[in-house]
Amino acid sequence: MADPVDLLLEGAKRTIARARFCWLATASGSESPGLRPMGRLPPEPGDDDWTLRFVTDGRSHKAADIRRAGKAALVFQDEADEAFVALTGRATLEESEAEVRRRWEKSYDPFFPTETDRANAAFLTVEAERLELWIRGVTPEPFGLRATRLDRDAAGAWRLAGGE
Repeated sequence: MADPVDLLLEGAKRTIARARFCWLATASGSESPGLRPMGRLPPEPGDDDWTLRFVTDGRSHKAADIRRAGKAALVFQDEADEAFVALTGRATLEESEAEVRRRWEKSYDPFFPTETDRANAAFLTVEAERLELWIRGVTPEPFGLRATRLDRDAAGAWRLAGGE
């Protein structure tokens, strides 16, 4: 019989993989969190399933929020499978000119049309520390009543932590 944590992680991976976009939430420093849709970048060699990357504008509110708090949340949805994943974790920005140049792809140019825009591009990495799952047929019934939560320890192992 498969480990329940492994089944939950597989369901979360499938949901994340199927979602073209996600919502990024940051602590804005005001009473309301900052929320915005984001498109994920493909994984880099050596990334695990729980390292997610994005390209963003270093002048943006989200970049300022991440510099200040060092945390972010991502919400993925796959409506067809009634699957939802909320991921929270450590967030970092890579803003050095050399690193941005190394990672840059021509496909980013439309989002950063000027030299000034490209000079302010940054790469955002979110490393998952907690998952909250609602996945029909994977998480416990009654579906949607409460999240199934997984926490990741410092060694990278996931454990079932309960729900909300």
